Amino acid sequence: MPGKLVDIIFEICGVIGPRIAGSPEEAKTADYLKKKLRPVSNSVTVEEFKCRPGVLHGLIIFEFVWILIAFIAYFVLPAVTTLIIIVTILILFLTRMRGKEIIDVLFKSATSENVIAKIKSKEKAKRKVIFSGHHDSAFYMPLFAKQKKRLHILQNIPVYSAILFAVIAVVKSVWIYLDLFAGLNSLTMSLGLFTFTDLIRFYLPIDIPAIIIGLVSVVSGAYFTSNMITKTPVMGANDNLSALAVILGIAEKISDKPPKNTEVWIVSFGTEEPATLGSKVFAEKHGKELEDAYVINLETVGQGKFGVVTKEISVAGKLSTELADLVVKAGKKCKVRVKPIELKYGNTDATPIARKGYQSVTILGMDENELFTLWHIPEDVPENINENNLQNALKLCLQILENVDTMPYKK
Repeated sequence: MPGKLVDIIFEICGVIGPRIAGSPEEAKTADYLKKKLRPVSNSVTVEEFKCRPGVLHGLIIFEFVWILIAFIAYFVLPAVTTLIIIVTILILFLTRMRGKEIIDVLFKSATSENVIAKIKSKEKAKRKVIFSGHHDSAFYMPLFAKQKKRLHILQNIPVYSAILFAVIAVVKSVWIYLDLFAGLNSLTMSLGLFTFTDLIRFYLPIDIPAIIIGLVSVVSGAYFTSNMITKTPVMGANDNLSALAVILGIAEKISDKPPKNTEVWIVSFGTEEPATLGSKVFAEKHGKELEDAYVINLETVGQGKFGVVTKEISVAGKLSTELADLVVKAGKKCKVRVKPIELKYGNTDATPIARKGYQSVTILGMDENELFTLWHIPEDVPENINENNLQNALKLCLQILENVDTMPYKK
């Protein structure tokens, strides 16, 4: 294994390149990790699972198209507008906030892999510590370069304006229904065919704000969609080969001197970028084994200051505050500063594990906005990785492991 951690990143980027979920390049990276981990662990397994690589792009397009249809429907049957928006927002909520695979079946399937290496403790294992990252890389998302600081706002504008638009459509529907009993022709009303006098009387007070708010939703949705979807893969040196370099470094460091009572797993997830699916599959398959485990996930640690995520706001992910406190204390002991943060936008592999009730957090390299560094942009290349950052992340993880291994054991 190379002396410098960044050499691992250069090697993968040079030999394999970008690694889109479900692609042959992602599979080659899983095989690379297996070969690297085999000499420094007691066992290595590669667990295959089915994924839908197009689901994230598909969800964004799905939401925009149906909000556009809802806007058009408003001029014919506003009640349909409300129904469409309710269903569309519900799908978004269940998919992003609850991790449900509702529309996944609409997209082509592929095969992805999780790589799991286990290093046994010297004596009987009382706990597990799992250090993880992911080996797939993302597509370029121009919005991350243009408006990174405002990502959460730009995502919420089309959503919240669509909800308000749906409320106005309800009001209009009720207004129409009530007025049917005031003598207007029901057929004319149901088709939206009104005289100019009717239009003035019944609809301008509602339609003017409705059209404005509907257009805000459609235009902001179009801007968000067009600036989030490309077919250009990025190298993913920082996101997330930086994590792989560190966890491979952990395996090398402890292979000859494993912890006394702590079993260590080194895990690399596939299919993180489209849907954090690899970690979800991992949590479902290894649930019982995770009951006594601490999962320390790493993201974009090759640049920026270190944060430990306690909450992922945009996906309603609540991570372990107890484990975050353990990370902060370890940082103080080894003189690597770590700040607890609530992540305003984006999500990590820690959330699907936390949703299953297991203790997990993410350590990330963050920028001045407390967001991921070199995130889904063309500049995410090995030349922009800071070796000192990687070494500090390694030092921090080894200190966490040491602290856990010396903690009093509670059954």
